[in-house]
Amino acid sequence: MFYRYVSVFVAVVAAIVPGVVSSPAVAAEGRGVLEEVVVTARRRAENLQDTPIAVSAVGADTLDRLGISDIEDVETLAPSLQFSQTNYKAPAIFIRGIGQRSGNPVLDPGVGMYLNGVYVPRSDAQLLDAVDVENIQVLRGPQGTLFGKNNIGGAILVDSKKPHSDEFELAAKVTLGTHGRKDAKLSSNLPVTDDLALRLAINSKRSDGSIENVNAGNGLFDQDRMAVSGRMLWYATESLEVDLFGFLSRIDERGSPYNCQFQNSGAILTKGIYRDPNGSNFKQACDRSSALADNFEVSQNDEDARYAIDNHMMALTLRWPMWGMDVESISSYALQDNIAISGDSDGTALHIVAVGPDAGNQVFAGAGLSAPDQERTQFTQELKFNGSAWNETLNYTFGAFFARETLDNAFDGTDVGDNGLVAVGPDAAVDLGIALPNNAVLPVQANAAQNADYENKTSAVFAQASWDMAQWLQLTLGVRYTEEKRSSVHTQITPDYQEYANRLNAQIGSNPFIVQPVVHYQDGIYSPVSLQQYFAYQAPQVPLDFADPLVGDTRFSEVTPNLTLTYLATDDTLEALRLDNFIVYATVSKGFKSGGLDIRNTQTSANIQQFEPELVTSKELGFKLDALDSRVRFNVAVFQMDYTDLQVALYERGATATEVIQFTGNAGEAVVDGFELELTALIGDFTINANAGYTDGDLIEYSLGTNTADGFAVVDRSGEAFPQVPQNVRGLVLRYDWYSDFGVISPQLQYYYSDEIFIGTDYLSGDYDSSVISQYELYNARLAWEVNDQLSVTAFVDNLKNEPYFVGGIAVTSVIGVANRVPGTPRQAGLEFSYRF
Repeated sequence: MFYRYVSVFVAVVAAIVPGVVSSPAVAAEGRGVLEEVVVTARRRAENLQDTPIAVSAVGADTLDRLGISDIEDVETLAPSLQFSQTNYKAPAIFIRGIGQRSGNPVLDPGVGMYLNGVYVPRSDAQLLDAVDVENIQVLRGPQGTLFGKNNIGGAILVDSKKPHSDEFELAAKVTLGTHGRKDAKLSSNLPVTDDLALRLAINSKRSDGSIENVNAGNGLFDQDRMAVSGRMLWYATESLEVDLFGFLSRIDERGSPYNCQFQNSGAILTKGIYRDPNGSNFKQACDRSSALADNFEVSQNDEDARYAIDNHMMALTLRWPMWGMDVESISSYALQDNIAISGDSDGTALHIVAVGPDAGNQVFAGAGLSAPDQERTQFTQELKFNGSAWNETLNYTFGAFFARETLDNAFDGTDVGDNGLVAVGPDAAVDLGIALPNNAVLPVQANAAQNADYENKTSAVFAQASWDMAQWLQLTLGVRYTEEKRSSVHTQITPDYQEYANRLNAQIGSNPFIVQPVVHYQDGIYSPVSLQQYFAYQAPQVPLDFADPLVGDTRFSEVTPNLTLTYLATDDTLEALRLDNFIVYATVSKGFKSGGLDIRNTQTSANIQQFEPELVTSKELGFKLDALDSRVRFNVAVFQMDYTDLQVALYERGATATEVIQFTGNAGEAVVDGFELELTALIGDFTINANAGYTDGDLIEYSLGTNTADGFAVVDRSGEAFPQVPQNVRGLVLRYDWYSDFGVISPQLQYYYSDEIFIGTDYLSGDYDSSVISQYELYNARLAWEVNDQLSVTAFVDNLKNEPYFVGGIAVTSVIGVANRVPGTPRQAGLEFSYRF
């Protein structure tokens, strides 16, 4: 497959280059040239077009022109980048099909996020606001040599603006829009002395939510965020540069909206009879949810989905010359607390099941207890050396990296039904070998929680060198040795089933329908009662048992090399081809993501199991060119990645009709291949930015042992579609600048297309069409008026067509029995006002 793409690559080069150079008339029309883009993809400042890496760079001006204030909005500008919506509001990041959709704390993200060079370790903390951002770089493919850790899919680098002593600056931006949107941003540059300057920025975002929750009378996709950043640059001596950065953000919002699509009537939770004021029938509630999708509405339980987290970060960077090299030290400390994250896993107005840290809080509250506060900390230290030799024909980078992450009280829970109280009827009782009369049910207590402490240590040394073997040929060799140490302490928390029976029986006689005592039968299952008695109960507090802690530790290590060969066109070649710049590169590299320890638990027992690291070997061939006096830029890459030991978050039936087992395992091999195109062109006063990506993932070996309806079996799932990744994506931004006597007026149209996405998680998901969300396309329009150098006004309309669509979701077919699809936002409009002092 890779060689087929290489053939396509060669054909594209042959077709594009002559076509570009045969149109000299276009070059005479434009007002300017494409700016030189500086990137740090190889840990040194380089021209984007001279860097043999597939990287998309988006600067501050582009972010402003497109109205981008969230990192996830960059998805439409970089091919093969997806911010997938799954179970929680914080999206899972994928590049070229590689990422991690589970928020389980035992799993690291598959794509590394770096804020001013500091690694952001948890996926639910990667949803950063674009506060005072200078540029965002998306590095595609494994970045296993020069960057912190676990960048098996790629890396996203977010750099804030540097302070300077040239002049005082103050900029304000206010955005008002539909659905109660009110954003405000204030940023400043403060020269203190010739050697000391500060930058301060604050960003506030508020909105009521664009997806109406008809059950609760509020909106989802709401925003309630505050972010503050500060950066100090001090030239302490002629050779020492001190760079101090601080970042604080607070997010406190409702969770993701879901439109439920019913799938499997044989799933455990679909057989439940729920004591809920909105009804007891799961399928009916799910069907009501489905019917609302065309109106950008959902019907969900208001308490089951939350997204709240505080992020704190401090980083000290020192730069100085030593022995002819540039030395950089980055020390950082990060803290995340006030964490309340959960997902409404059934996607209906009924309180059927909620999962996540905040669901664990609900379990504890239902026991009359206060849950422990979660806290995550990370310390990192990196020391990096950049230098050159042999008349600068050899450029090298080497260094060391260390990180220590602790997660205290990493809390998780499953809150089911009415404080854990549900029931199953005669059809489910048959699975237990029990015959029930039609009006009898088995009460079930199904709540559970888990608390864990983790410590993750990473140590690494790395080196990379680029040697200009000739004027036209460059060889790059890199290698990184990484060692990961993982330790954890897990405590399983389950109901005291016998005491719970006593509390149910204490209600005998309190209501005329409560007459029959119950006894604990199996796990959370109790002896039969009438349907009337089941509905007459007052759900009691749930006594909890805390199992003995399970302690584990493990260690992994890996060497990840990189080899790149680059052809750089000489001046004579450029002149002959009538190009301004042209390189061709071929890369073979390896990526690594640490394994770890997870609990495989049931309602009565648990054990620690190790899962292995993910590994990927990547082959990539690409070219980059500038043409027409730097008015056209065209970059292409084709790739193939061999992916082994995929880390998979698994959900399966337990040994009884009420058990749900969650654990992390490894699943075979996959091959991901595809290509990417990026085009930027200035044609007169028109600016065109276009990108396209094709990602084809094939599961080669994907066999998992699971408890099916017929008992435990090894299921071959290699025929499944690759999850959470669209095969085709493409984007286009067309902008026209009209230079008038009363300012610059710039209409802009943005288009984005995403192919269908498979959202299944288990062995049954692939049997249902609803486990695939359809392709969609979006049109956004903006009209900017730059009155002068200080004032600008912009009107915008997003989703011009106002057609319903889904952007992601998750199908847990065998356990929950539904596919929950995350709707996209309806048409939104607003105004932006910017003023620079």
